[in-house]
Amino acid sequence: MFLANCDRSDFKGWYHRKDGEWFSYSPKTLKSNTLALALALHDLGLKDNESVGIIAPSSPNWLIADMAVQLNHACVVPLFPNISSENFAYQSSDANIKILVINSIEDLDIPLLEMLSIFNKIVCIDNDSFLPANGIYWDELIKEGCKLLANKEQAKWIDRQLESIHPDDIFSIIYTSGSTGRPKGVELTHRNMLVQIHNLLPMFHFNRKKDTCLTILPVAHVLERMAVYVYIQNGVSIYFGDKPQNLSHMLREVRPSVMIVVPRILERLYESMTTAADRARGLKRILIKHAIKLAKIKDPNKRPCLMQRLLNLLVYKNMRDAVGGNFRMIISGSSALNKSILRFLLNIRLPVFEGYGMTECSPVVSANCEQAIKPGSIGKPLAHLEVKIGESNEILVRGESVFKGYHNRPDLNAQIFTEDGFYRTGDQGYFDDDGYLYFTGRIKELLKTSTGKYVCPNPIELEIIRHPLIEQALVIANDRKFASAIIWLNPVGARRMLKPQNENYSIENALESPIISASIKRHIDHINKKLSHWEQIRKWILVGDELTIESGLLTPTLKIRRTAAEKRYAEEIEKMYQQ
Repeated sequence: MFLANCDRSDFKGWYHRKDGEWFSYSPKTLKSNTLALALALHDLGLKDNESVGIIAPSSPNWLIADMAVQLNHACVVPLFPNISSENFAYQSSDANIKILVINSIEDLDIPLLEMLSIFNKIVCIDNDSFLPANGIYWDELIKEGCKLLANKEQAKWIDRQLESIHPDDIFSIIYTSGSTGRPKGVELTHRNMLVQIHNLLPMFHFNRKKDTCLTILPVAHVLERMAVYVYIQNGVSIYFGDKPQNLSHMLREVRPSVMIVVPRILERLYESMTTAADRARGLKRILIKHAIKLAKIKDPNKRPCLMQRLLNLLVYKNMRDAVGGNFRMIISGSSALNKSILRFLLNIRLPVFEGYGMTECSPVVSANCEQAIKPGSIGKPLAHLEVKIGESNEILVRGESVFKGYHNRPDLNAQIFTEDGFYRTGDQGYFDDDGYLYFTGRIKELLKTSTGKYVCPNPIELEIIRHPLIEQALVIANDRKFASAIIWLNPVGARRMLKPQNENYSIENALESPIISASIKRHIDHINKKLSHWEQIRKWILVGDELTIESGLLTPTLKIRRTAAEKRYAEEIEKMYQQ
């Protein structure tokens, strides 16, 4: 699929942003570097069913490495630079990783540096990186491969490898970061991914001449990687972004028509678009404030009224232009998006489609699309999948894009499928009368209080973070006499609230502000009225720490790591239950 795309006459190639500039990769470069790297890896001794680990930001080189490893009938194991040394050692051993491809040695945490000798070879993409004794630079390896590619006999090896790939061969082992226990290696086959792509094509249409796709999530995560494969199948141009904090620049530079996001990114876009009201004055400020309020409450399924059409010309168009003004599809996954933010984005005519899935399902199970959308749902299941609701309202999935099992875990594999072959997702949900699926919570995250009552934290947390002062929330209840919460302050919302009061803004002042405390308390009280008494948030703490992947509090898909957060704030949690 990848090589056929490179041979298309109308394929323009890929782009990568580095140091504020976009560098192009022509179709010829993509193909020749992939074939050269495949031969070079073979020459290094890479064998069938061995693995290559990749620790690098999203870029064309990540995908070149991915395809070159697959040509060797080996497995790609995506890794992250902030992985714990314990998990790094476990995954490297469990997946039989022989070669490590890394952007730069300097990207690694110190404990990982001491473990690099376990690999046969370390390939460094960055030519300025320190090179260990068993290391080689990417460019040097590509040069070695080009020499091999010039040999006709060696080139025939490529053809033999392509012909002998089987649909049920494993192409990647992706380790899921469970909140407890050791990581589980999800084995995905070529069939899993190709069936997924085939069934997504009728739902999401692409135009090779017009569409530009911006990649901002790590391709080490299966959702973005699958999306890149879909882009490859459609032959569209891909722009690989650099740092997420540069997103506003990238949106204006690329003006993408398609982008995959997680809710946190859309929340950031919402904040950046609505802060325009704070900078405006007089009638303009009143107009923008009214436009924002209307967009947050109107039903996006209903035809826009005259006021909305007028506001579209005066306000909403400017908001769309601020994020590129060219979006045709923004696909959101990983977790649920705040409902009022979703309404706002749809009402200002940003086409956001929410979906649901998991690594074990390659990953999409269901998705909204242009032909079938119901805001608030997670869409209809893909055509090839059988999805039903089992005991405890668990979502069960069966089909060709569902994996066969975890790597080296027969103990788990005996438990995760029903007798009739459905995968137990561990997630709860329901279908409405129109066949749309809704996510309600995670069975595996059910919290049991010391009084024996169960609390499902996910829907409560989603309600809490609807407040503009709140960045993120984590419900605490396991083995506790009542439910409490850790609440992370949203600095943007806090600044906007305090500035009119002429207070000197700082995180410290915001955390101690009675105005902010009272506003959050009213919000929590409102939520509690809708909850059973054992689910109600009796106490909460407000923290101002920045939530980042590097801090260990967020997963690569920007979800809270429950265990890590509870450990980080153990002292504060205990105080809530001592008072």
